[in-house]
Amino acid sequence: MQAVPRKSAVPAFFLNKVIESYASKHSTPISLKHMINFGNAGRNKGEKEEADKLIKGGNFLRTELPTRLSHRLRDLQELPYAVASHPRLQHVYELYLEAFEGIRKQPPITDLDANDRFCQFMTDTLDKHRVIIPELAIGVSETSPMHLPPAALDRIMLRMLRSRISRRVITEQHIALTQQFRDRQRKGKGRALDDARQEAERHVGIVDTKLNAADVVRMCRGVMKELGGPAAEVPILVEGHTDQTFAYISEHLEFMIFELIKGAAHATVSAHGSSAPQHPILVTLGHNKRELMVRVSDQGGGIAPYGGLPPDPADLQLQLSPLGAPPGTLAAAPLSAQRLDIFSFSHMRRFYQHHNANAGASPPPALDATPPLSAGSMPQDPTATGIMALRSVGELAGTVKEQLERHQAQQQELASSLSPSSSSSPGSSSTSTSSAPSSTSSPSSPSSSSTTDPSSRPDLDAQVRNGLALDAQLRSGIGLPLARMYAEYFGGALSIFTCQGYGSDAFLTVPKFGVEGAVPSHGV
Repeated sequence: MQAVPRKSAVPAFFLNKVIESYASKHSTPISLKHMINFGNAGRNKGEKEEADKLIKGGNFLRTELPTRLSHRLRDLQELPYAVASHPRLQHVYELYLEAFEGIRKQPPITDLDANDRFCQFMTDTLDKHRVIIPELAIGVSETSPMHLPPAALDRIMLRMLRSRISRRVITEQHIALTQQFRDRQRKGKGRALDDARQEAERHVGIVDTKLNAADVVRMCRGVMKELGGPAAEVPILVEGHTDQTFAYISEHLEFMIFELIKGAAHATVSAHGSSAPQHPILVTLGHNKRELMVRVSDQGGGIAPYGGLPPDPADLQLQLSPLGAPPGTLAAAPLSAQRLDIFSFSHMRRFYQHHNANAGASPPPALDATPPLSAGSMPQDPTATGIMALRSVGELAGTVKEQLERHQAQQQELASSLSPSSSSSPGSSSTSTSSAPSSTSSPSSPSSSSTTDPSSRPDLDAQVRNGLALDAQLRSGIGLPLARMYAEYFGGALSIFTCQGYGSDAFLTVPKFGVEGAVPSHGV
């Protein structure tokens, strides 16, 4: 059946025939079950059949990704001009356009060497796109509700982020299948499987066929310890079905559980202060035939309506409903036990703008540097003040393991900046795109020579305020909505219930083997 062209709401000067031609096509839905079966089909038949499968998969990716990218390019083009012209959103558009042009011009894949080159190209593209989530998040957070009302904000963020998850899943799956095939070729066919090779065989691409949720909880607990701060002292206990395994993408489960544990730990510290270690977080695991259920219970005092900020009129009118629910479905009110309001991206913008306004902060800083700190300015509680949480932007762009690696690298940079012999000029600060704010765009940018005396750093307070604002915006705004999108991607769910004055329970449901599987083609 011939595809029906999408009706354009874009002004004539935005039209692009190539993008329009791709955007008129529908994307192909992919389920977790299909990913596993496709990867196993070639692996079980022999080397030649597996090579043919990889070539077929590479060509599918080469033709599928431009279609998906074209839909997002059209979404960005259809934003109000005051929003679409924002520098950060323009950067996102340019990255998508560059990827769209680069992928669609890739030659057909005819052999394994061509597939290897295509995989390297896609790996480089994925690396470039790690800044998209923070750029998108900060860009829309700086927009006015007059130009982008809460409902429209949620709509564009859901479409952009859900599509991003979809593209990365199918791309990383193909790259991982190719890498595993090449690894087996190097090891040879006649050798017995050793422990390391058995470990590799349990993975079909990025899917871990023997994933243990209890191990994921323990790993997240270890990451919290490594990150340090008061939140690291909150005990995390795991109970229930701790020995059962299932097939799923480990990075997705890690992200969801880590976000829930991290939020619970910070809430516990905020509610109980130094006595937080006496209020453990309890993670309960339950398995049935079709799904894994995870409950994260804390004693963090509950979630305040609208994040503790006065609601805007638009927030009072906003009715949130689960993804995929019929239009007009009413959601639980912010004052009820079930809290769907916290999954709105409008909170991200409200926190960002509220804290920037209260702090009198300069315009939000760039993503390309981390401000050096002087010894006299080092806070007693880095997590509480938000200084160490400048990494929050980078955390959104990677896996839990990558978050820890970034944090460790930033700790080293911080220690270096505290050294009297270290330079604190803008040129000596970090240039990692995963680290967050710099005040280089502020009129009070640091001079090329500075000292460890805080009185010689008039810009320090502004840097601290920027860190506080960014930390509040991101920790309170985007982590939970993104975790919910990961849960619902393969047919799961994430709900949070709160008991004001005591604590909250988060319920995560993850389907086994992707039985609910396919993402609707119009949503990716």
